[in-house]
Amino acid sequence: MDYPGRRRLKIYARIEAKELANNPALTEEVVPAGYRAKPERVFLLHLEAFDWNCSQHITPRFTEGDIDTALGPVRARIAQIEAENKLLREKLAVAEKQNEGEQNGER
Repeated sequence: MDYPGRRRLKIYARIEAKELANNPALTEEVVPAGYRAKPERVFLLHLEAFDWNCSQHITPRFTEGDIDTALGPVRARIAQIEAENKLLREKLAVAEKQNEGEQNGER
């Protein structure tokens, strides 16, 4: 489903289950070298038909405006936290310089 593009791919296929224990050639073909798990079967899809749906019946879940509106408070909070973080780092740097000066004065 592609909500922004308002497209949906429909696939009609017949499925065939194959046991890998009975088919070493298929196992070699589908299982990557060094793969630690031991797959037991694969499902082969035999494509019968496919089509892209008409977009008029696919409603986008959220518009870009909806997302911007929803993220507004989050963005404001992030800006607030970043400003607070900057202030705290500046205070820490001043405190560390004062501490260095006191330690150097004692030596």
